[in-house]
Amino acid sequence: MIKVDDWQIKVYTIAKKGEFDHPEFYNNVITQLPQWLQLENSFKASNDKIAFLILHSGTEGIFSLINWWVDKYMLNTNIFITHPSKPDKFNKISGDGLAPCIWELEVINHERISWTNHVIKKMPEPQYDEYLKDTISLEI
Repeated sequence: MIKVDDWQIKVYTIAKKGEFDHPEFYNNVITQLPQWLQLENSFKASNDKIAFLILHSGTEGIFSLINWWVDKYMLNTNIFITHPSKPDKFNKISGDGLAPCIWELEVINHERISWTNHVIKKMPEPQYDEYLKDTISLEI
């Protein structure tokens, strides 16, 4: 988990081949997060300043998905792509119908279950600390 401003963010990595090994890209993502966390959608619902970030080294490039729950029940997702040779260039590709891929959905499903169990079912006393500790690690 990392902290950015007043946000707490879980970080997941996915690699098509081997380990996720993109330290320069990772550092550039961290510098982008304050801007990304300010992005609003048309719903403009409240959030709890808790997010999860998926960094996925895939065939087309390295994908960055920043996600947070809005109004407790909806997921806000912004997707960016970076070419490995330009680790400081982030092109937003969500917003035209693109959704997370099947591998990213595995992480999102875990997060949905964790959010439901630790936040939604515990209302009015959500267990944010337990949610933040609940992560997934697997090989697909």
